[in-house]
Amino acid sequence: MKGRSRSYSQKVTARARCEGSSTRSPRPASRLQFLDGLRGVAVTLVLVQHVGERAFPAVAELTHSSLLLGQLGVMVFFLCSGFIIPASLERERPGEGRGRRFASFWRGRFFRLFPLYWLSLAVAGWLAYRGTYSPAAPMSGGDWLANGVMFQMLVGVPNALVAYWTLAFELLFYAGLSVLFVLGLNRRSVELSLAASAVCLALALGAGPLLGAAPPTGAFCLATMLTGTVFHRWHSGEIGLSRLVLCVVAALGSGTALLAAATLGAPQPPEAPQFLAMLTAWLGAYAVFCAGVALRHRRVPAALSRLGTISYSVYLMQALVLAAVPALSSAVGSAVVWVGATLVVSELTYRFVERPAIALGRRRDTVAVRPAAAAQLPVPVRPPAPAPVPVRIAGPVPLPRDAAVARRALSA
Repeated sequence: MKGRSRSYSQKVTARARCEGSSTRSPRPASRLQFLDGLRGVAVTLVLVQHVGERAFPAVAELTHSSLLLGQLGVMVFFLCSGFIIPASLERERPGEGRGRRFASFWRGRFFRLFPLYWLSLAVAGWLAYRGTYSPAAPMSGGDWLANGVMFQMLVGVPNALVAYWTLAFELLFYAGLSVLFVLGLNRRSVELSLAASAVCLALALGAGPLLGAAPPTGAFCLATMLTGTVFHRWHSGEIGLSRLVLCVVAALGSGTALLAAATLGAPQPPEAPQFLAMLTAWLGAYAVFCAGVALRHRRVPAALSRLGTISYSVYLMQALVLAAVPALSSAVGSAVVWVGATLVVSELTYRFVERPAIALGRRRDTVAVRPAAAAQLPVPVRPPAPAPVPVRIAGPVPLPRDAAVARRALSA
């Protein structure tokens, strides 16, 4: 008995150890956690570009002639937006029709983007008033107010911060995809991506002869976001790999032609990025994004994931930190201070502005959806009461013996 109890306890202990080790094993990575990692890489490239060219002239020369790191990061952001926005817009919840999903999407985008954007605009205005910051182009009071809509660049108003140009393209992409969603065409991502690539090619071939001007390279930004939607369709199993490869090759081929027509077909100012720097940035962005998608099942390092979480704050705050914090006597010291201050400020703006605004938008969305869901619940119907079952009596009812005697006596 003692030997049996000892062997039994050893088995139980071994089983407990196995169960304990299994509970300590790392959980599998989230399906879309790799997007945070890609955003972290993207915002790091943008930060290195802006801090590096400010602190080290050699970095500015290298990036503008060979590889524009900021442009590479921005294109990775565009691919991430193209990937995630269809999933956000098409998410189905009980009680939500197409119209309510449309409203829910824009409500979420508003609370996600505008509160922090308005804060950055207010700080930029305050720094400009103090004389520590000057926009790239002269701005009137009306221009500052027009910047509040985020798409001011599309109507000819200069941006208060250079970084705002990407947000205008983001809004344009959201609007276009929303229209396609209302029309029921949003899932034709392959056709839309190929059409955008065709537009880029048409601009490359026809803008100069027909319009007498360089073609707008912003068309490639929209084509890139639409190609990001194709990655989403492939990831969700809606299309095959061959169609994804076709769209990527078409986008990069037409983008190269568009860039060549824009930069090589007309004289460029000395400060403008060169053809090679832009091309390597565009090709590099697609390479980085493809690598991130290929490694999507791997766990993203915590620091990189956190940087991706606060990437919107970092993207908006870095220009303000560079304007507000003066340079030190040491270039390396200046770079360290700028990067550290940007990360600290971005963490604070994420915790106290960005995250509360997102939470508020979700609460408003829940309040808006709940009445609609309740209105569509089925009303319980009480089943009708069962009809009484008739009882048939076959023949006369037999009487008790005393009753039968009394009946014969009466009849006599």
